[in-house]
Amino acid sequence: MFSWLLEQVLGNLPTWLWPTIAGGSAVVYFLAHIIGNFPNFKPYALFIKPVAFVSILGSVFMFGGAGVTDILQAQIKEQEAKIAVAQQASSDANTNIQTKIVTKTKVIHDTQVVYQEKIKEVEKKIDADCKIDPEAITILNGAAKNPLGATK
Repeated sequence: MFSWLLEQVLGNLPTWLWPTIAGGSAVVYFLAHIIGNFPNFKPYALFIKPVAFVSILGSVFMFGGAGVTDILQAQIKEQEAKIAVAQQASSDANTNIQTKIVTKTKVIHDTQVVYQEKIKEVEKKIDADCKIDPEAITILNGAAKNPLGATK
């Protein structure tokens, strides 16, 4: 929870803030060095110098982290753009596949209907003689063939 809160607070600060704090801390450090020469202000200078030095180090560290974060955010945006392109290509491919499936299903269904009609026409010839008519064998062989065999 703490890291999330810290990321939300520090992530919204502008990048230029860190070098500004480092520069200001350096100025405060050198002013504390000058003020330390006056006896009345020496105790304050002894406290201000380490605080300013730690502030310089912390702000330089955070500036480096902000730079890395900017680089990573740019890479994230680049990858998101690639993902969007891949999703569009996937959508197009899925549409093409769905179209092919519908077309093949229609061809198979139409072929099935044609052969069922042919069987109904020849049915009386088959029943009349109780012999298998050669035309029935031709129809059954035609129905067994893949109607999409040539369109692979």
